[in-house]
Amino acid sequence: MRERLVISACIVLLTAGTACAEDAEKACMDQLAAIETLVDQRVEAKALSEGEVEEVNLLLDEADQYCTEGNYKKAKEALASVNKMVTAAPAQPPAEQ
Repeated sequence: MRERLVISACIVLLTAGTACAEDAEKACMDQLAAIETLVDQRVEAKALSEGEVEEVNLLLDEADQYCTEGNYKKAKEALASVNKMVTAAPAQPPAEQ
């Protein structure tokens, strides 16, 4: 009887751990998608230079790789860098004269 309880407890803990990992990965991917949407909006508004777009895309690729690998801390850092770059850009490009 005690053996069954221990086995049951182990199964519950293992499945809970997997669920937590899946939730963390989903949260990471959701955050990545939200930032990508913001980047797309800024690119369409021409608020970022070509160099900035290239740098942002490299950081997004890194964040995607980190999310996939389960390195959520590094992914969060990369996404924070992208967010900082994108939000620092003006929402509307300066009017041409």
